[in-house]
Amino acid sequence: MTDFVVLSAGKGTRLWPITASTPKTMVRVLGKPIIEWVLDAVAPKAGSVAVVIGNDGEPIKKHFEAKPYAKKLKFVLQQEQKGTGHAVLCAKGAVKGNFVVVNADTFCDPSFFELAQKESARGDAFIIGKKVEDASSYGVLVGKAGMLKEIKEKEGGAEPGVVNTGCYGVGEDFFAELEKTTLSQRGEIEATTALTNYAKKGKVKIIEYEGYWNDVGYYWNYLDSSRHALDKLLEAKTIGTVENNVTIKGKAFIGKGSVVKAGTYIEGPVYIGENATVGPNAFLREGTVLEGGNHVGNASEIKNSILGKGSNAPHLSYIGDSILCEDVNIGGGTLVANIKFNETPVAPQIKGKKVSSNKRKLGCVIGKGTRIGINVSINCGVLIGENCRVFPHSIVMQNLESGAVFNGTAEKR
Repeated sequence: MTDFVVLSAGKGTRLWPITASTPKTMVRVLGKPIIEWVLDAVAPKAGSVAVVIGNDGEPIKKHFEAKPYAKKLKFVLQQEQKGTGHAVLCAKGAVKGNFVVVNADTFCDPSFFELAQKESARGDAFIIGKKVEDASSYGVLVGKAGMLKEIKEKEGGAEPGVVNTGCYGVGEDFFAELEKTTLSQRGEIEATTALTNYAKKGKVKIIEYEGYWNDVGYYWNYLDSSRHALDKLLEAKTIGTVENNVTIKGKAFIGKGSVVKAGTYIEGPVYIGENATVGPNAFLREGTVLEGGNHVGNASEIKNSILGKGSNAPHLSYIGDSILCEDVNIGGGTLVANIKFNETPVAPQIKGKKVSSNKRKLGCVIGKGTRIGINVSINCGVLIGENCRVFPHSIVMQNLESGAVFNGTAEKR
């Protein structure tokens, strides 16, 4: 059985405030951390699995203590963020022979990992690529006769290309290649540089993956991954209680202890975790995920959004194409905008720079522990940090840092 190196040390700063106090790979899809989707797929059939974590990785270790494959996992600490190549190098000694590297912050169909295991069994070096319409944000695989020649950063405008998924199979000699790789301008050991040099000395086959793969870099990628899981991976099941006079159309999962009250209308696919209360007279539209312990009450409408554990929209609210992290409370009458007047793509302010989502409809992100007063309006693309307080009747047009108190006109600390 092939060994695996699973990279889980990234900070995920572009996903703020979702990752403000949560490791990126512990961000959940259908209530299950992304890294768990990865390890559930690869660990049972793998030899040893080296999981590279950062200084905030204790929650990751704790989460997997009771897993049936826990003894296969070797947690390796990357104390400093010195690049993906450095992260792999940290796993030296934890794996033997040929091994496969996978990222734990991308969301894929299980068939992606089946492909990686199949190729690793052949014993030859390989790299998995994915054809995308816009390759400008990725390393592009340049090959000849199906063999890797170079991984090149895309320059210029949006064009299609086969991009690096971060999954590749190499021999134990790849560690030596990493050790002699010169630092990049960012002061990092780049895995792409090492792979390019490695390919020059032997044959690295390019394998193009046809299924679903999503690099969860921004919150709209997270919403896309959630929707794919709802469409393709969700099992329709009712464990909780559904009262009379509830309409459910399409696929829905209703977890243990949850109650869907009379007058509620559900358009699947929808996921409702454990111990949630929905209704009476609530409207859950396609793409809605309630992770558990939520309350969505009278006349509240949720569309294509994720509500983290314990987050509530008790009455008279609209939340569309948005993410509420854990323990967020939305006051009655609060509305989230998810489309601009001119219907151009929403461009949130990410790390001080506007980034186009290429989406006509996109709402907000509200960080863990934040409280929103009654009759608040939140503009599309707005990011609100953790533990904020937004006064009633406020109009939120710009990002709010964690801990902010916003009275409708100014942010206070």
